[in-house]
Amino acid sequence: MRKAKDNHNLIRRAFAWLDMGSLRSRGLAAVSAVPVGAAGDGLVARPSGTPLDKNWGDLLQELTDARTAWQQNPLARRMIGLTTSYTVGHGITLRSPCRPLQQFIDEFWQHNGMEQRIGEWSDELARSGELFPVLFTNPISGMSTVRTVPACRIESVEVDPEDYETELRYRETTPVGMAEKWWFAPHHADAKATAGADPAPVMLHFAVNRPIGAVRGESDLAPILPWLRRYNRWLEDRVRLNAAVRSFLWIVHAPQRLRAELQERYRTPPDPGSVIIAEQDAETWQAVTPTLHAADAEQDGRAIRWMIVAGGPGTALLDIGEGEDSNLATGKVMAEQRRRFLRRRQAYLVHMLTQITLEAWERSQNVRQERPYRAAGSAETSLRATAADIQAITPDISPEDNRDLAAAAQQLSAGLAQLVQLTGNGPALRKAALRMFAKFAGETLSEQEIEQILKEGETAQ
Repeated sequence: MRKAKDNHNLIRRAFAWLDMGSLRSRGLAAVSAVPVGAAGDGLVARPSGTPLDKNWGDLLQELTDARTAWQQNPLARRMIGLTTSYTVGHGITLRSPCRPLQQFIDEFWQHNGMEQRIGEWSDELARSGELFPVLFTNPISGMSTVRTVPACRIESVEVDPEDYETELRYRETTPVGMAEKWWFAPHHADAKATAGADPAPVMLHFAVNRPIGAVRGESDLAPILPWLRRYNRWLEDRVRLNAAVRSFLWIVHAPQRLRAELQERYRTPPDPGSVIIAEQDAETWQAVTPTLHAADAEQDGRAIRWMIVAGGPGTALLDIGEGEDSNLATGKVMAEQRRRFLRRRQAYLVHMLTQITLEAWERSQNVRQERPYRAAGSAETSLRATAADIQAITPDISPEDNRDLAAAAQQLSAGLAQLVQLTGNGPALRKAALRMFAKFAGETLSEQEIEQILKEGETAQ
């Protein structure tokens, strides 16, 4: 009996010790919950890729800020739109001299509506710095369906320890309590599509603005996000202050004997446009308004805009409609800077589309090993294609390019004609001349096309 009573007292003392009031009386701090990812959450920073990449918390915050800026800030949306409008334009088309591959490209692009997706992918690539397309391959037809996972959902990228450029798996964020979700990269053994088996979905990864040694990309807006916020605050302050200019205070000067009468008379201010007839030297009205000296702040706003366009994707103040102090020479120099950036981004878009198409083609070939894929009039059943087998037809970055290229090709032709008179018209010279002519005309010819052109030319002679 005494033992049970001692146990009861022990339990009562334990609960008393855990009481919050008891905690406060003993000088112990109360515990408050800290959201996951916030400073002081007690969690170790989770890597998003290699050690050179930003940790997942910082990267997620940057992706969220970039998306919010694009949704709410006109300057951010204009910069992303400029990149897409120049690099994608009316569309990008892939062509191949291989008939089975060309047939597959047509079917694959039509099945996935690639013409509409290119613009969205270009926006996302510039906005997030990354793109994670997923290929879901039909085990019967071999055709792949493309879907894209937002970069803000991919928590980490697992790479080969001996080669960081060989990506293996991608971890997608999942709600608390659910099992981890991993997407396989094409290099992963579990992602191989084999005949007679249902191929697992495969994820590809494309990134821009990433330093050597890192695998995660960076948004085109990342360097200018702080300046966009500063410009927003600056502009809001100017709007708020200038709105105050429309408000003013009336000061009425009157003799002391009329003070009580005038206070009662003008307890309600007169309406705009009303006429007040006052005795001479009895009342004097004076309107008082704030003096802002708004012209003094003009240079501040321009300096902030310069920081925004300096960190933008090859942009200038001309691109946001501000060219008061620009001339033709300045415009040409800034346009050339923009074109160089846009050509590089367009080349990466072509690389991305080519790799997606080649991966879908390879998986289709693997699935169809038991059901040969034959194009009309072709006896080929299985083909291994590379990027050299696909050519891209892209829009011109600038209409001036065609004029400059035409002039360069014309001058080259005149020089080659003089060279033929000195060295003769041999096969090696014809091949080199054709390659140089295509280069100066802004086109690319494969070795197969060069051989075909020369062969048909000899036959025609």
